[in-house]
Amino acid sequence: MTKSMVKRKTLIIKRGMQTRFVFMVSVFVLVAVSAIGVDFYFHFGRDIQNFMDPGLYQMFRSDSWIFLLKLVVYMVGVVIFSVFASHKLAGPIYRFERSAHTVGTGDLTHRVSIRTGDDMEEFKDEFNLMTESLQRLVSKDVETTVRVSKVLDTLLAGNPLPADTTVRLQEIKSEVESLHKGFKI
Repeated sequence: MTKSMVKRKTLIIKRGMQTRFVFMVSVFVLVAVSAIGVDFYFHFGRDIQNFMDPGLYQMFRSDSWIFLLKLVVYMVGVVIFSVFASHKLAGPIYRFERSAHTVGTGDLTHRVSIRTGDDMEEFKDEFNLMTESLQRLVSKDVETTVRVSKVLDTLLAGNPLPADTTVRLQEIKSEVESLHKGFKI
């Protein structure tokens, strides 16, 4: 099944965050529409007594550019306000992208930090728990690697072994010691 054919079955996944986001967008739109409607009423509506008035067209024509300019100013205000409000969501997402890249390169000491009050604090906690768990698992693997390496050293230093066995044990020791080299723990 291709990606375009997959349909979402659940739209509300994280109720609190999605509710805040929908509320925020709805308030922005409501404020913008209300401001435009109030401005339109006070600019044009008070002067319109009779829609059949021949001067009505002239009034709309002469004042329409002012109304359009105000509309642009309102929309710029909404966009600026939206950018600042969306930063509470976009900022943490950006930090998670950078953190995922850092952890993906092997740095298991890295932890995500976001500002208090930003969205995704619960995700930050889960991400950090996951990284901490990976760090513990890799640390155990390092300990096991050290023990196996010591056993191999003992075998290699002990009784004389056939040359091919010695070479193979040295190869295994080298492979075992390189298992954790890509991680920062």
